[in-house]
Amino acid sequence: MIRSKNKWLLAATILGILYAFALLVFAADVFSKNQHISQTFIDLVLHLIPTIIILILVFVAHKRPYIGAIIFAVLAITYIITGWTVMHWSAHVLIAGPLLVISFSYIIAYKSVK
Repeated sequence: MIRSKNKWLLAATILGILYAFALLVFAADVFSKNQHISQTFIDLVLHLIPTIIILILVFVAHKRPYIGAIIFAVLAITYIITGWTVMHWSAHVLIAGPLLVISFSYIIAYKSVK
């Protein structure tokens, strides 16, 4: 269990974990296809990679909040830039919005320690 005296750090970490679990919803679409079980397993593993990466980044950010703030902000900005013309604006709000909130939470957590 994560224990921290800094409430902002704890809140940012919990938001990051919840965001990672929200990404698991996108992995469920592999079961809607009519394909062989081995291909379904490969697709599931590929869909779980972003969740694993986010959980690793949350772990790193919990240890060093300033690095977490930078990483999550860069992820959000990269997502917006790379998909600006391809996706509807609501996709940016749903994916990059929480990343920016998590980034700002880590900034507040870092500032509250100093």
